[in-house]
Amino acid sequence: MRQPHPFPEIYIDLNAAMIERGYLLCRGSVDDLAKLGLTPADAVGMRFTFVQDEVDEQGNPDDIMFNGIVIHDPKWGHLAFADEDGVYWRSEVAKL
Repeated sequence: MRQPHPFPEIYIDLNAAMIERGYLLCRGSVDDLAKLGLTPADAVGMRFTFVQDEVDEQGNPDDIMFNGIVIHDPKWGHLAFADEDGVYWRSEVAKL
């Protein structure tokens, strides 16, 4: 089991890969950052857990997640940049 991280959760669309380990922030990402009082520019360098809705084989919610930071790419703009340990599922995180 993975230990839970203290980072705020931000929605991400994992279909929006722009660079290796980099995903374009979508409307949901911007909305979640705004709830924290942040713009994408404010969030550059800050750590978050990025989350996409998903279900397991039985149809139960089991979000896909990764930890990382917001970066600014000169070509693509603001991206969620995943840590090297990659994605995991919420069911792999130990319950507190």
